[in-house]
Amino acid sequence: MSTPDTTTARPTFTTTACVLASCYDCGHTLSYDGYDGGKVHFPTADAARGDLEAEGWSRAHDTEPSSQDIPDAAERWRCPSCIVKRTCATSGHLPYTVGAWSNPRTGVEHLPWQLCERCDAELTAPVSLNPPTDYPTETPTHEELYWDRAGLPEGADLAEAAQVLIRQADTIGWLNRWDAYLTTHPDATVPGNGQLLDIPAGIAAADRLITLATALRDRLTHATIPATTTHMAITNAPH
Repeated sequence: MSTPDTTTARPTFTTTACVLASCYDCGHTLSYDGYDGGKVHFPTADAARGDLEAEGWSRAHDTEPSSQDIPDAAERWRCPSCIVKRTCATSGHLPYTVGAWSNPRTGVEHLPWQLCERCDAELTAPVSLNPPTDYPTETPTHEELYWDRAGLPEGADLAEAAQVLIRQADTIGWLNRWDAYLTTHPDATVPGNGQLLDIPAGIAAADRLITLATALRDRLTHATIPATTTHMAITNAPH
């Protein structure tokens, strides 16, 4: 077995020096992903300056020593976010108004409020007004349906008919609630809920469900219990 030539060997670990660039105001370090987990390591401060300018950073001259010859370690830079905040702090905000709006499902009204167009700071606190206690607030809910397409080929027809029936029954119920609300709040505006009332379609869907359910009930009533269900609690007595 030959002996390794140690005269040309290289050490496994070496120590090098690198430069990190951090914002003077907030301490954020220039990084690949915008977070400090991907910090950029530069070989020199000069190399860092080019990337800082390209990423929208700028020198914070107002915080640097007055000396004309400022060493690298004394340079102070601001990240883009702090530049914007500094501009607003020294020059004032650029207010813009978020218009009033309301949520017809909940009846909550949101009054106009102001943000800064430059730094997004809230200049006035948002204010919301709750509706009257008898407002017909919508509480949407849903259930997921699952079935084996091969074992229950009628599943799609059942689901479609149920969907139409529920939508139409829900719409007529929603309209009835609004009729009751308008008797005590005649100036209220009925919001659109995106659904169209189609009573014939609802009746047709109900008839389709009755037909499908009747056939399935008959199938279950006269079903032969499969042998693979010996581990389950089973009864085929009609109810």
